[in-house]
Amino acid sequence: DFESRQQLRSEEIEAINKAIEIISSGAVAGNAEKHLPSLAQVGSSLAQLRASGATRAPQQRASDFLKERAQHLNSRVLSALAVRVESDPFEKVKKMIKDLIVRLMEEANEEAEHKGWCDTELSTNEQ
Repeated sequence: DFESRQQLRSEEIEAINKAIEIISSGAVAGNAEKHLPSLAQVGSSLAQLRASGATRAPQQRASDFLKERAQHLNSRVLSALAVRVESDPFEKVKKMIKDLIVRLMEEANEEAEHKGWCDTELSTNEQ
């Protein structure tokens, strides 16, 4: 029983190492600049945030691999890890950015309306 559990753990470690290899491969590594833009690039970053399918593929491959190995090995640990890998870790951040942009757009519209009102009042008072 001990030997079988040791074998299972070593296969789990092997599967985790393979998932780490997929995640840190050239297709994934170094994409932070592309998918996590600075605040100065907010306009162009919206398209990148929406196009997260490009970053999703390697993450999905790693998750699929871990699920397959978890089923093959009957490992709950690998199954739980596959679920965590599959979930999007930046989901909350993306939602916060989208909400912030919506709020900033609303404020800009309100300020433009207020400026229009002020300009109208100023021109009325000058006459």
